[in-house]
Amino acid sequence: MIPDRALVVGLGATGESCTRFLNGRTELYVTDTRVGLEDSITNRFRDLELKYVDAEFIMPQEVATKVDSNTVVYASPGIPLHDPIFDVVRSCNSRISCDIELFCELVDAPLIGVTGTNGKTTTTHLVANMLRSKGYISGGNIGKPALDLLEESGLGYVLELSSFQLEKMNPPQLNAATVLNITEDHQDHHRTFTEYVAAKSRIYERSEVAVYNKDDPHTKPMTHVSSIPVNGTEDWCVREDEIVIASEVVPTTNLRLTGQQNHLNIVIAAALAHVCGAEVSELVATAMSFEGLPHRMELIAEIEGVRYVNDSKATNVAATCAALESLSNGKRNILLLAGGDAKGASFEALTDPIRHHAKAAILFGRDATRIAAAIDEGTQYVHSESLEDAVTQARELAKPGDVVLLSPACASFDMFSNYEQRGHQFGETVKAMQS
Repeated sequence: MIPDRALVVGLGATGESCTRFLNGRTELYVTDTRVGLEDSITNRFRDLELKYVDAEFIMPQEVATKVDSNTVVYASPGIPLHDPIFDVVRSCNSRISCDIELFCELVDAPLIGVTGTNGKTTTTHLVANMLRSKGYISGGNIGKPALDLLEESGLGYVLELSSFQLEKMNPPQLNAATVLNITEDHQDHHRTFTEYVAAKSRIYERSEVAVYNKDDPHTKPMTHVSSIPVNGTEDWCVREDEIVIASEVVPTTNLRLTGQQNHLNIVIAAALAHVCGAEVSELVATAMSFEGLPHRMELIAEIEGVRYVNDSKATNVAATCAALESLSNGKRNILLLAGGDAKGASFEALTDPIRHHAKAAILFGRDATRIAAAIDEGTQYVHSESLEDAVTQARELAKPGDVVLLSPACASFDMFSNYEQRGHQFGETVKAMQS
């Protein structure tokens, strides 16, 4: 419920959503750890202060004078719990929370939670589409912030939940939940892999049904909960040339999404939707018609027999490994464009997929040299000053039947505002080659 006193920490989209919702409803304070240190944040601080006049905007060093044991602190996802501002909050006995927890407390409707290292957004959209006839809508870590969804009066909600959100909230009460997969990621935020797994696993603690990937032990719920183990039962599984949804066999040739990881996501989405009332016919129809989302294995064009694929959303090594394996035709036919901010992750797992599936790698961005160190002597690689130059270099190396794949294995913040901007630039560069 809405607390008597609240502090919002962070001025991004989530922070503003919290501020907008709580403004005028409670005694409200707002801050950001970067105020006074970054001009853009300081300017935004001043703009929001004029916009939300019932809130008091304070400097980070004032937090200790404003919060107490009756204060709930709504923290933006990107600020790690080990940030010093939370030491202050804890010393004042304030409770740390996030917008998702407040949303879950306020709605009286079925809730489905989706988390995992890769595939969260695609799976969330799949589940919502499978339950569209029942009035479900999606949000959370994607699209609209959760509190903004209250304006839409959905009959049910599918929430994408990040580890950043799950670590800051009491385990959500969900009708169904999944951890799709867990691989090393966000090592700049979570101090250990164990900490990262523990944050993801919180999604199961109060869920009525857990759907998990039997082949990934990190996704299995540790608590006693009714479960559907995908690939652990003949009713819900992925085979070489088909998927099985509630015992209904669907050939993979009938699916528009390609790659084993996407096929696994379809089955998990179907299981979640089925638990919440979707008919099998709806599950199968959506599975066959769903085309995917921008920047996720998105075919931009085919030029002179070469396909150009935008997988800019691949911001970690596991996502890039999956992309290489799904696009390879059994030969080394991929020109991989990779690089950016590794977020502290290792590239060791890329060595074999690049060796087996890539004829060359074109590397750019802050951690390009670290990726190069993971490429063995049998694979050609070159460095590029920009993404546009990387596309040009890939075109020069490509032959008919090859794939030029942007799958960076890194975050984009060293060169771009976000992965969408990176993917958009790739798409525009490719399209310009057609004219």
